[in-house]
Amino acid sequence: MPPVVDFLSDSDNAAIWAGFREMTAAKGVPGALLAVIDGKMAGAFRDLYARIALCDFGDGEDGCPSCMSWMDDGHPDAVIAGDGSGPPGVADCIEMQATMSLKPFAAKGKLGIIPAADLLSLPAANSLLKIAEEPPEGGRLLFLAEEDNLIPTIASRVWKLCFRPASARDPFPPPSSPSEWISWIERTKKFTQAEIASEAGAWSAWLADACDWRAASSVRNAVYISQKRHMSVSMVQDALIAILREGVPIGKIFGDIW
Repeated sequence: MPPVVDFLSDSDNAAIWAGFREMTAAKGVPGALLAVIDGKMAGAFRDLYARIALCDFGDGEDGCPSCMSWMDDGHPDAVIAGDGSGPPGVADCIEMQATMSLKPFAAKGKLGIIPAADLLSLPAANSLLKIAEEPPEGGRLLFLAEEDNLIPTIASRVWKLCFRPASARDPFPPPSSPSEWISWIERTKKFTQAEIASEAGAWSAWLADACDWRAASSVRNAVYISQKRHMSVSMVQDALIAILREGVPIGKIFGDIW
């Protein structure tokens, strides 16, 4: 059994997936879906969902012209924003939307895929508002995220499936005073990358709950960039302090990387 199918069949996720498939069988695939799923499963889920969304009859393996168009590198009507390795930028989102407006190759419409949607910068997220509300004729959108913290204007336009808890740790606020920041630096200086990422994830969830979407997104993006670039814990500490204590824009912290 493919790992993603096994994942969707376990006790926690089986009812969610079965209910969704019953809905799509009766009403079709939604115009926009947010799948909150473990990052290790995101790529496999993307491909599984694309087979269903692009299939003429909604089952993904019936030999229709769209199903027959799958190749080793994907489907011509599945359009991924960016390179698939992280959150797309504004230019990536605009390019995806332009491609989706073109005539589909084999399916009845195109599927736009936005990876790491919970890490989207605010400008990139805002660039997707119109297409999330009104996809092109026959078009569909799939937002993939590890955390359920899309900006409210997009979240209100998507069908949501959560296949795991939104965060491994309960949300809690970041330090708010100089003494709290000093204590935090001392406490976390021997943390691993995974440990400080988990702590920052709890901050991001708290900030999102408090509707501070810009700060929540900046924290998540800072952690993502630090992991991709294998930055030291002290560098992550400095970045988080600059964002939350000093209000420095994330673009000024990471420069060309951002």
